Amino acid sequence: MAQESVYSREQIKEICDEVERQWEYHLIARAAFPSNIMEGIPEYESPPFYTRHGVRLQVRVPVPLSPAMKRGLGGIGHWLNQNYIIRLFGLLDEYRVITAGREASNPYTHILAILRHNVGAHSRGYRNPGRTEVRKVTRLIQEHLDPSVLDEDIRHFNLAIDTVLHRLKEHCVTFVCSLEGRPNPIRKSEEGKGAV
Repeated sequence: MAQESVYSREQIKEICDEVERQWEYHLIARAAFPSNIMEGIPEYESPPFYTRHGVRLQVRVPVPLSPAMKRGLGGIGHWLNQNYIIRLFGLLDEYRVITAGREASNPYTHILAILRHNVGAHSRGYRNPGRTEVRKVTRLIQEHLDPSVLDEDIRHFNLAIDTVLHRLKEHCVTFVCSLEGRPNPIRKSEEGKGAV
């Protein structure tokens, strides 16, 4: 039988450091491309949320914008948020934190898992309000992260960086830290391997 391992202090630190590194990359990218980017054309600064977190950019965009720039700038913040969800899920899944979260009924890793499967990894990234898991994740986000998320926002998941992504990341880090000394869960795909 395979020997059971536990989450060590070193492993917890490694996971948390990488979560923070990925967050910083995301924060810098979003500071350059905030959600209200089209309002600031041709020049804008990073909104206050980013400057409070140590990231401040001044951006100058040549105008007039080409059609490709108009389309791309209008949706790049949403796309970057989806990318972050996929990366955060991948990192936590690599260390079996998603499985540990499922075993512990952690709502934040559950939100992350549902989002990962619905915001671009296995779809175009557009919300279908009729799907059960979409309604479920909306309720979970309202309950645990941002009660102002509206059900009628049917085109995109509300992945606001301040009220959803930052809070989700912080709660995932808290959960990772709580795992120190706990058994590292075995994935379903590994069950039975190593047995004689």
